[in-house]
Amino acid sequence: MKPDLPPAVDFATILSAAVHDMKNSLQLLLQSMSEVASELGDTPAARSLADIQYEAQRLNTGLIQLLSLYRNEHTALPVHLESQLVDELLEDLVADAEFYAAHYQVEVNIDVAANLTWYLDKTLINVLLQDVLMNALRYANHKVALRAFVKDQQLHVEVRDDGAGYPAAVLKRVANASSTPDAGSLALQAGRTGLGLYFAGRIASAHQRNQLSGSITLGNDAGGIFTLRLP
Repeated sequence: MKPDLPPAVDFATILSAAVHDMKNSLQLLLQSMSEVASELGDTPAARSLADIQYEAQRLNTGLIQLLSLYRNEHTALPVHLESQLVDELLEDLVADAEFYAAHYQVEVNIDVAANLTWYLDKTLINVLLQDVLMNALRYANHKVALRAFVKDQQLHVEVRDDGAGYPAAVLKRVANASSTPDAGSLALQAGRTGLGLYFAGRIASAHQRNQLSGSITLGNDAGGIFTLRLP
């Protein structure tokens, strides 16, 4: 008799577990970098560490995106809406990016009303805005501004930088995303930036309330402007 064999495991499931483990390891690495950074002060080594931290943060965000998109293919993008203080959310984002911003001398400002609350998935929105903020810091000349306000019964979160702005091809891609039949393939063809924007759009649209869905837009006005709208 043939011995009993364990049931076959789908490769996608194995990949999902591996991505989850890598994400946890990267998170520990990022925490260690922050601890080391506080001891280096303003030195060339600290500047090099800031670059490493930036790339590690991008990799960590990318793994979270892949894991979430994998889960989305099997069920739906899990969204847990809870009332959150928007100013605390933005302040935490800036605190996480403080080391990189300081070593590249980029000033980061926050403009949001105190005690402004909104129903959103804090984990998903944090991943979305963290990716946007890190890219804004990378391409800014001197300043990045985060602004949050309510307009037309939606929460608007803007991330502005004073860099060269978004390329025309990226602006067109996001503007046409809602009418593109295969946005996933388009994102992959566009590379890392395309995947990040595709993921941001999926997170935004998964936030639904009062028959409205969230959305993202890009624009240029003395630099790049990313806008997230949540109903």
